[in-house]
Amino acid sequence: MNSTQTAPAVIRSRARLASSGAAFLILSPFVAWLFALAGLIPVVVSVICALIGGLAGFLLLPELCQETGLVRCSMSRVTVRTLTGERSVDLTRIRDVRLLTSFSRGGRAFHAVVVRDGDGVRIGLTSVRSQRSLARALQRTGADAHGGPRVSLAARAHLGLGERRHRTVHTVIAFLLQVISISLYVVLVLKLAEF
Repeated sequence: MNSTQTAPAVIRSRARLASSGAAFLILSPFVAWLFALAGLIPVVVSVICALIGGLAGFLLLPELCQETGLVRCSMSRVTVRTLTGERSVDLTRIRDVRLLTSFSRGGRAFHAVVVRDGDGVRIGLTSVRSQRSLARALQRTGADAHGGPRVSLAARAHLGLGERRHRTVHTVIAFLLQVISISLYVVLVLKLAEF
């Protein structure tokens, strides 16, 4: 590791702190509801927390590890900027790879290939260049071989290493899960607020 790279322990610590903050935003309506039960705040505060904090947490959580800018890309390492700072993943020590799918208001799907290395550093690769480097690294390491990195069928398909139908199935399931989870969240918050 050169002097400009951040230590994996620091990267993991920043990621945990940011994820905890996003999780707190998601749980804030329930915390507000407990305070309302104790008579410390009005019940309507939980609805406000759900509309602002909860939705912000749902939107923020998957974005924390995603690449916002490519810094360096080589055959052995990818360094990117994320919302929590610069992260670097070792492509010679890939532990697992999966596909993360999110959706815009218009229903357009966005895919990030989340790679985790031997140090536990996770990055959601979004640029074509970083994903190509990952695909080449997986081909070199023999991701199909026993004992190699675990690569989901959807991630393999997205990287051009597997059948495209796996990415399609993954996208449909991710969309359904997102709609169901947000709907259940809103219903639960409204029930807590006694609407």
